[in-house]
Amino acid sequence: MAPRTCDMERVGRRSRSDADMISSLPDCLIHVIMSFLTAQEAVRTCVLSKRWEKLWTTLPFLDFDMSKFECDGKHSGRIEGKFERFLDFVSMTLLHRETSDMHKFHVSFSGKMHRSSKHTMFIRSWIVYALKHNLQVFKFYSDVQDLLINSLLPLGVFTCASLVDVSISRTFPPLGNIKVINLPALKRLYLRFIHLDQAFVEMLFCGCPVLEILHLKDCCCLYSSINSQSLKYLTVETCISFLNDNEMELYNTPSLLSFCYTDGYSSDNVVYNIPKMLLKMPSLTCASINIDRHIGWSADSKNSGILIGLSTVQNLTLSGYMIKDLLAYELPNCLEFSNLKDLSVECLCLSCHFNLLGSFLNHCPNLEKLFLHRIGFRCEHGEEVHVNQEALKIAPFKGGRLKTVDVQFYRCDKSVPLVLKYLQDTIENSRAQIIVTSLGHYLYRRGKGFNSRWARKTSKLYSTRLY
Repeated sequence: MAPRTCDMERVGRRSRSDADMISSLPDCLIHVIMSFLTAQEAVRTCVLSKRWEKLWTTLPFLDFDMSKFECDGKHSGRIEGKFERFLDFVSMTLLHRETSDMHKFHVSFSGKMHRSSKHTMFIRSWIVYALKHNLQVFKFYSDVQDLLINSLLPLGVFTCASLVDVSISRTFPPLGNIKVINLPALKRLYLRFIHLDQAFVEMLFCGCPVLEILHLKDCCCLYSSINSQSLKYLTVETCISFLNDNEMELYNTPSLLSFCYTDGYSSDNVVYNIPKMLLKMPSLTCASINIDRHIGWSADSKNSGILIGLSTVQNLTLSGYMIKDLLAYELPNCLEFSNLKDLSVECLCLSCHFNLLGSFLNHCPNLEKLFLHRIGFRCEHGEEVHVNQEALKIAPFKGGRLKTVDVQFYRCDKSVPLVLKYLQDTIENSRAQIIVTSLGHYLYRRGKGFNSRWARKTSKLYSTRLY
């Protein structure tokens, strides 16, 4: 091949490798790529070339996150100055944006708002602008130091016909002035740090006929019942209930497929009792119950209905320091879990409460997989416990379909070998394979007792062997 021809081929390969392939894509695909950027980064793309100069003005995905906002100038070290610059940036971005549909509008900020300032007017105007452009996904996270926050959300947020996904965080004491909720397309709702009373909950489900996913986190729950025909996935995470002792939380959700409940707690070490719950969920297939605080049930409230309401599930997780109380209260009246295939039990000290596990297993005739996590940890504020021989002597497990038992425990726990022996005897007829894994040494924070959530994050697998 001639030298001239080789040089031309090298030049052609170099030109192809240096070509801007992204700029040749249509606007809709470039917008998808830009959706992974924050609004500040998206605006900066205007300097790349003339092709990119106006692309950000029609971007349907806008993510304004103050935590990622770079601030310079004389107020660079102060949160107030950063907040002011953030407000100016968002306002100018929306002002120069072309009139086109907006798919997602995400705004997250923190700072100090002044009663005499125009901060509230600015923020409300952003939201009103987004709602007028066929908005589908709205995420609003705020952490401001003023009661003016209850006037940040315009009422149009709760009457927008195009909204499909809404997330609202830290807007209390809000929502009290809402008189009408009409969100015909809403399918997912995430609420955090919200005061929820019965009137708001009733308006919510009446005005959201196709709501399928509801996630409540760190909310103050003043409602006594949730009634929804459309709800399929419900998560109640670390919420605080303020019901009276004689009141009960009713969850009437006939279409629900998944239910996740984690009891509420407070940073000031105030222990809140777990409310009595009645679960009416006939379609439920997957459930997770985590209880780390004391259960405030009296002896005459054993029919609270948590386990009874979960009897249709196929996958069940029971965890938390006080899960033993739940089993002790409800097992005498527990129904048969005929559909249950996978069971996960965490933080249940089997050296003290092996009988509770055995009794529950006898309600699960079709169980195939059993996962036991931290089966013998020191259950009383880091102190060693004595093995309860009577608790270990129970009737063998009746289920014959059990295939796998996955056991994880602390290496330093001396009660584990005895527990494993009784576990083998209990499931002897099922011919299940037992997988034993050590988690290393016991994790304990001095002065605060055992915290299952903290231990779950810091535990490391040590070794594995088969029985």
